[in-house]
Amino acid sequence: MMHNRAGRKLRRTTSHRLAMFSNQLASLFTHERIQTTLTKAKELRPLAERLITVAKNDAVTTRRRVARWVPDRATVKKVFENLAPRFVDRPGGYTRILRLGPRAGDAAEAAILEFVDYKFEVKEKAPRKESLADRARRATGGRVETVRKEKAETADAGEGESVAEERSVERRAASPKKARGHGGKGEKAGKAAKAAPKKGPSRTGPSKRGA
Repeated sequence: MMHNRAGRKLRRTTSHRLAMFSNQLASLFTHERIQTTLTKAKELRPLAERLITVAKNDAVTTRRRVARWVPDRATVKKVFENLAPRFVDRPGGYTRILRLGPRAGDAAEAAILEFVDYKFEVKEKAPRKESLADRARRATGGRVETVRKEKAETADAGEGESVAEERSVERRAASPKKARGHGGKGEKAGKAAKAAPKKGPSRTGPSKRGA
């Protein structure tokens, strides 16, 4: 039987686990909202609410108890002067957990731990940073774009010429070869003339007239 062993070890040693909780508490008290895994959020929630309950009574001893977990004076000051007074009339339940589903990568169940009175505000987008191309264009007075356009035009012209040459070659290969003559009957006559032997005196013996 497992007695007096409440809580999850999270596959970490005791010192590592306590240091992780200390960092997460500091982030939660500073930003009032953190994103972590669901298991870690369940372990961190009662610890954070316990510290808020302790901070309702502002004294030296309570400040020291909070400072054991959050060794940052600015964060401890915020807990006693800002966070704890907001929950004076609330007996508990200062935080809530919002499930986000499995996260990309390890498919761990992600969650958000935040205070119940947290108001989400959409941040304005920062101005777009100037890229290297924009910087070069501004430095050269727009000559970069002109050079790029000229290169693109020359490349398109070369591609057009190559396509025309390929088409002409295809047409020549597809069309039948024409004879040197006028074609038709003339072509047949030319072939017959080439095949017929030449007429002339025989070289084998003397002619009849001479005999």
